[in-house]
Amino acid sequence: MEKIWNCVYELRPLMFMVTVQVVFAGVNVLYKLAANDGMSLKVIVAYRFVFAAVFMVPLALIVERKRPKLTWTVLLQAFLCGLLG
Repeated sequence: MEKIWNCVYELRPLMFMVTVQVVFAGVNVLYKLAANDGMSLKVIVAYRFVFAAVFMVPLALIVERKRPKLTWTVLLQAFLCGLLG
């Protein structure tokens, strides 16, 4: 029984990646259905951003409680990462 649990434990990253891909596929299907029913693409994108903000802001507030200070070096690195993609 322990070998089975070890195998499942080692396969967690793979299972997580497969789950994320299945969720992405489902979201794309829902987008396509909504667009085919006549919903404006601008409205779909607006809903996407609103739902992302609703889920991500509380998560960021919980996870990033002890964040480092925002220095000029950090700002410059963030700017360069955003500029260069």
